[in-house]
Parts: sequence; structure tokens; C-alpha cells
Amino acid sequence: MSGGLRQRGVAAVVFLAIFVIILIGVLTTAFGGRSVQNEFDAKTLPVLAAAKEALIAYAASHPTAPGRLPCPDTQNDGLEHCTGIAGDQLGRLPWKTLGIPIPRDGSGECLWYAVSGNFVEAPVTPGINSDANGTIKVVDDASPPNVLAGATVKSLAIAVIFAPGPPFDTNNRTPLAPSQCGGNNNAANYLDIKGGVNNANIAVPAQYVAGTPGPTFNDRLVYITPADLFPSVERRVAGEIKKRLQTYFATYGYYPYPSTMLDTTNFACTQYITRGRLPETIHSTCSDNLDWPAALPAWYHSDGWDMLTFYSIAPAYCASPASCLPVGGLLTLQNGPVPLNNKQALVIEAGRALPTQDRSINTIGNYLDGPENTDNNDTYITLPRSPTFNDIVVVVAP
Repeated sequence: MSGGLRQRGVAAVVFLAIFVIILIGVLTTAFGGRSVQNEFDAKTLPVLAAAKEALIAYAASHPTAPGRLPCPDTQNDGLEHCTGIAGDQLGRLPWKTLGIPIPRDGSGECLWYAVSGNFVEAPVTPGINSDANGTIKVVDDASPPNVLAGATVKSLAIAVIFAPGPPFDTNNRTPLAPSQCGGNNNAANYLDIKGGVNNANIAVPAQYVAGTPGPTFNDRLVYITPADLFPSVERRVAGEIKKRLQTYFATYGYYPYPSTMLDTTNFACTQYITRGRLPETIHSTCSDNLDWPAALPAWYHSDGWDMLTFYSIAPAYCASPASCLPVGGLLTLQNGPVPLNNKQALVIEAGRALPTQDRSINTIGNYLDGPENTDNNDTYITLPRSPTFNDIVVVVAP
């Protein structure tokens, strides 16, 4: 072999070796980066999910306004800080207020939190109930972006929880004062920009981005929609009413008459009827003339739950069983606890208005889901939530 051919052969081998080394480096970097991201996500996503559940539990158990969420922590002390200023709010997740362990993402950073202003100020107008809407749109970084929450007013998010991830070179997370989370309160040092959407800004209208991680973006987030929040809150409301109905029966030996669908001002009971809305006024219009032994919560009326709470009693358990038809009748709850046909009373919370329901029209079919819960007889049904059914049905007794 000539010297020239030998040199060219050696050069080709060297070139191939260099190419392989570069390729291995690229693949190692790519897979290594993916491995780091996967490890971060494996630690972070459960923390985000737990924080979401803690916020929902907080809202469902709030003592003075079921559905209310805490204000953000703006002083880096783990507590909510409510400014009283209207509008959406952004800060750290108030983990002490929620009563949970300090929540850290896979990089060790504490979580951040944005919330719709109408869910933190109490009292609010309109009140917090199943038909209340969030104010926050969440998009991804596709081109054009997909709307993850907020394609319609009724699907806007109520709150967003952020895992900020490790800092970039442009982030200054120097602590301003000693704290358990460390760092400072400048959201721009923690939350990133993608596709023109800045997660560190409280925009009007509010918008945040759930983007693909990259060299300048590593936020991870989850959000809470009304569909996420209200089932637990509705069960809380139904549970409060159930307890009062049980107390009423234990005191007087029968249940109060309901209020008619037509009375949306006083919600007064009406003699001899067995289905309608829960009565707020019992003492002035019914033959029993016996008011609630324990008052209904103040939030029940102020937040508009009286329009969304329905109630049915078995004729055998009304104040005058001989006048309530069918005489001696009990209620049947399909898919409920067995036996199905022995129910004394039911509370039904109307979920969010379905697309087919118009609550500016005060008819049973625009609140409860049918046909069994809207056909004005003594048989009702409970079903899993679906696009066509979201009533919460609670048995009062037995």
C-alpha cells in the first residue's frame, strides 16, 4: 500500500473515532439530561398532586365560606397573607396555613401558587358556590398554544401550583431573611417565561404556561378547575344540611316541609309538599310552626347555596303524614345504599350547570339531572359524575 493511501486510511479511522466520541457525548448529554428531568419529575409531580389535594381539602372544610382558598404566602413564612385588594394573587404556597409538611420540588425549592381573586376574598360577590368560575387561563407551548384550562369561562382555572425547579444563571435566589424555604419573594427568580407567557406575572386576564422543559424553562405546574374543586365542597354543604335535618327530626319527630321552586326570596316552607328546595324559613308558613333548632350557616344564604340545595322527604315522615301523598310512602334511591326503597329524606346538591342547563330559568331541569331526579316522584338516582350528571345525592336517614 502506498504511503498516501495509508495516510488517508489512518485519517478516516481517526475521523470515525472522533465522530463516535462526539456522538457518544451528544447521546450521553441528551439521555443524561432526560434522566435528570425524569428524576426531577418523579420527585416533583407527587408533591404537586398532594398540594392540589390539600388546597381542595382546605376549601371543602373552610369554616365560614366553603370553597374559599387561602391567599398566597407573600412573606416567605408559610402563612397566607391576604391584602384585601381585589384581583388575582401570586406568591408561595402557604403550607403552614394548609397544615401540611413543607412542600419542596425535586430540586428542593418550595412551591409557588396563583389563585383567582374571587376565591380568596370573603365575603365575595358573587358568592362561592358550584356555579362560580375561576379567572385563570392555562396554556401549553405548542404553536399555536393549546388551551389546557379556560377554553370557556366555565373552564377557567381557580388556582395554579408551580414547582419552580433549579435556578438558571439569571435567577438570583439569594435569601433576604432567614426562612424555612430560603430564597426571596421575587417570583421572577423562580418562575419562567415560555411562548411569550410569563409565569412570574399577574397578568390581566391571568395566564400561565405549562411548557416543555428546556434551557430557559423548567417550571412544572398543576391547576385546579371548578370541576376539580366543587364536588368536595358540595358534599360538605350537603353534610351540613344533613346534620341539621337529623337534629330537626330528633327534636320534633318529623322533617320540615320543603320550599317551592317558585320562592327564591324567603325560601319558606310550604304545607304538605314533599320536594323542593331546602326551607330557610319554617316558622311562618307551615302548620308545624317549628323553626330550625340550630340556625343554618350564614354562608348558606350569602354564597347562594340556597338556590342549589334541594330536598325531598318521604310522605310518611312529614308533619302531617295523612295529608302528604302517597300516604305512608317512603323514598327510593336507585344505586344508593340497600335497601333502596326505605329512605326518609334526601338532600341533593345541584352540581355546576351542565351545558344543557340555563339557570336564569328557574325550573327543576335546569338544576338537577334527569330523568329520575327531575320527574317529581319519590324515586331518585345517584350516578358517577359524567358530562350529563353531577348531582350530589346524600341520604339523611336511615
